[in-house]
Amino acid sequence: MTKLIIVCGLPGAGKTTLARKLSEKLKVFCLHKDSVKESFYDSMKMSTLEDSKKLGYPSVKVILDLAEENLARGIDVILESPFTFSEDGEIFEKWRKKYDLEIFSIILEISENERKERMTNRERDKSHHDEKRLQNYVATQCDFFHMPEKKIFLETSKNTNTLIEIILKELK
Repeated sequence: MTKLIIVCGLPGAGKTTLARKLSEKLKVFCLHKDSVKESFYDSMKMSTLEDSKKLGYPSVKVILDLAEENLARGIDVILESPFTFSEDGEIFEKWRKKYDLEIFSIILEISENERKERMTNRERDKSHHDEKRLQNYVATQCDFFHMPEKKIFLETSKNTNTLIEIILKELK
């Protein structure tokens, strides 16, 4: 059965780091929303926070289109993005039925203090404008109830390799 592995969580939760390591371990291609966004931002010679915000939805659309194309051919896919909207879960449920998928939603959690610390100190592409976003930082909550089963909740203050081992056991 074809697998769709979704790595989601709030910004700063560790999605990119975990998804990259999981992709390497499983030898499964991973589509990262931020990689697409950064490419658009650079190739379109954008420069502002407003430009960056405009690219959010189109970047998600691209990774969803590429994921569906591969899932339709029976190729396992890892998707990495916040996926905080209820519409995201509806799309994945539609795909489950259409392509007979096994779906794993890896939901990353982190304390609000640690999340803000990570967002303040991480090195990221200029397209994200983290320094400007942090000026208006607001604590955010999302329960991810809309994500499809099987849900795997992980606290990302643990070692990444430990988290990968937990995920690998759940994927069996």
